Amino acid sequence: MNVVLTGHTSAMGTFINMHLLCKNYEVVGVSRDTGYDLTKEGEVDRVVDMCLEADVFINLAHIGTVQALFLKLIDSKWTNKNRLKQVISIGSLVTKLDEELLQKIIKNENFSDLQYFKDKQELDTINNSLANKKPFGEQPQYTLLRILNYGPKTGSRENEPTCTSEDICRTIDYIIDEPMYVSTLDVRRY
Repeated sequence: MNVVLTGHTSAMGTFINMHLLCKNYEVVGVSRDTGYDLTKEGEVDRVVDMCLEADVFINLAHIGTVQALFLKLIDSKWTNKNRLKQVISIGSLVTKLDEELLQKIIKNENFSDLQYFKDKQELDTINNSLANKKPFGEQPQYTLLRILNYGPKTGSRENEPTCTSEDICRTIDYIIDEPMYVSTLDVRRY
């Protein structure tokens, strides 16, 4: 199985990369370290062209709205002659919290990146519109994996349960191995 993974040098990406390599997948990591700068014009197009010839694309790199741009470009370029069968985007479950809880989080001193929230909302919207846009077999499977609380928390949130890298890898395995079309999975600990 061939996988293209953006964000493979982040904490989560490093773990996902190692996990996939241990399963004997061929993984192409996309980062500045491997010669891809997703902030430069044309680089996202170059990666999309590479993704179209892989089996799976894991859309992890959060650089502004680049995750949403990947989905739009894959949708515009994909044909049934391409190899790509699955697109897994890593989002955030914070975009689906009820308004009262969301406002509490936004007011919290630890939630300073409102732009991150807006970027993840755009990713949600685009993934949802693409997931059921065309009949099965006429597009890749678009799956949004929304995660709540990845990694340790501090301050008033330090006792909240957090998802681990193992949780995320187990969920990615499920998406790849599941014969049914999975469009969205929300992952959080109790």
